[in-house]
Amino acid sequence: MARQRIKGIARFRRLLRRLPDAVRGEILVELHVTGREMLRAVQARAPDLTGKLRAGLQSKVLATSLRLQIGLIGTPAGRAKLFYGRIQDLGRKAQVVLVQRRRRVTLSRRDGSTYSTLRTDARGRKERADIVAAYRMKVPAMAPKRFVTGRYPDLRAQLNTNMRGIFSRSLTKIGAGDE
Repeated sequence: MARQRIKGIARFRRLLRRLPDAVRGEILVELHVTGREMLRAVQARAPDLTGKLRAGLQSKVLATSLRLQIGLIGTPAGRAKLFYGRIQDLGRKAQVVLVQRRRRVTLSRRDGSTYSTLRTDARGRKERADIVAAYRMKVPAMAPKRFVTGRYPDLRAQLNTNMRGIFSRSLTKIGAGDE
């Protein structure tokens, strides 16, 4: 889901930090359960050409801040492999891009086999001398699919009712003098 700024969130987070451990445990359990349900809903809406994008979607509960994250989370290398997921989720404007075709060179290994690669300099950048052709290409606009950043009102309502129950039970216990 998209990160949203809510007025008074700092005060609410301070309140959450002061909650008893039993209440924090109940909230964590509820976030895990709802997180799995939301992840299934996000995966069901995600485009499925090869299945890698659906497999890359994850849910994560941060225990210290009591936050639930769903989407393309994980290591930067793992997210980089699925960079197109963000483009499909948020869409893209029509644009004209400059494409450069490069000449590949054939190199030989020590065992005698050969392979084709692009030449790079010491910093890992491709050699400018290897550019064979440069041309402009039109990239069409793509409408957003909103499988991660979309609204899931039924799941949010379910989470809110369950959280309301947890808070009402804990406040009645605290009001009665129980820990």
